[in-house]
This record gives sequence, C-alpha cells and structure tokens, in this order.
Amino acid sequence: MVEISTPALMMSIQAISQLISEEEATMDSMEESEDLYELAESVEAFRKTLNELRSVYEAARRDGADLPPYGNLVL
Repeated sequence: MVEISTPALMMSIQAISQLISEEEATMDSMEESEDLYELAESVEAFRKTLNELRSVYEAARRDGADLPPYGNLVL
C-alpha cells in the first residue's frame, strides 16, 4: 500500500469534501445542460475518491492512530 502522512490524509479529505460542497452548490444554480452533467460526473469521481480516503482514515484509527473522528473533518 502507498504511504501517506496523517496531515496529508487529513488535508486531502478536507479539501475534497470542500470541493464537493462547492461543486454541488454550483450545480444547484445551473440549468440542465452538458456542463451540468460533466460537473455531476466530476462530483461523483471526487466522492469515490473521498470514500477511499475515508476507508484509509478509518483503518488508521482502528490501528491506533491518534486521529479525530472522521465527521470532525468534514463538517
């Protein structure tokens, strides 16, 4: 498995979560169009990535890493 530092993992989760929120807000204000569908596909790809990072994060917590609960990162 690829190694990643705890701060990098936490910052990645926070950044992707914020990006998803921003893109969802943009989507809410868009008319139905090709751009909307492309943005929706982008959001879905980011969600998959975020889920993978969450799995790594939760595994680290189970293994004893001193990390806050995942929900604290993605308020």
